[in-house]
Amino acid sequence: MATVVFQNVKHEHIRKAFLNVLNQYDSLDGYKLILKQRKVKGTTMQAQPVINITKLFGGPDRYKIKLARYVRDSESIKVSELPDIVLKGWFAHELGHVVDYAPHSTIGMIKYGIKYLVSSNFRKEVEHRADKIAIDAGFHEEILATKRFVFEHDLIDDSYKNQMRKYYMSIDDVEMCVSDKTPLGPVVQEV
Repeated sequence: MATVVFQNVKHEHIRKAFLNVLNQYDSLDGYKLILKQRKVKGTTMQAQPVINITKLFGGPDRYKIKLARYVRDSESIKVSELPDIVLKGWFAHELGHVVDYAPHSTIGMIKYGIKYLVSSNFRKEVEHRADKIAIDAGFHEEILATKRFVFEHDLIDDSYKNQMRKYYMSIDDVEMCVSDKTPLGPVVQEV
């Protein structure tokens, strides 16, 4: 089993949703996951390895998932009030990142992080892969509900919607994942 630490997560709704989603990720057994609710700049949730310099060639065994109090760019949409299916979709995506990070060494994760920051194409690949991992873990409907929530909610800022369109799977891509027409990933071209 994974070890879970909740920091500043007051709402039982959030805790239950997180644990419910985590139960579908057997590959994360043995890891320590820290779900920390706090002000997060530029996003709603963010999964990151906890880097331990003494284990440069071994992989991280702890991951932190930062969770904002409000959906990005909103002071009225509380994460604690999100519909259960939407919250689970968000957590499924973030845990998809953790599954994606797990095979990398600490030094590999440092390179991965730098590449994510400097390469738009790599960032798109990573975000698509996290969605695909979540869908493969059984969270197709939840990922779809989260996408619809973000794209169709009137109080979510257009800049957030545009970022989602640029880097993440579209609603159509997610819908295709339920059939055998699964998109292999974004078409990436280096310029």
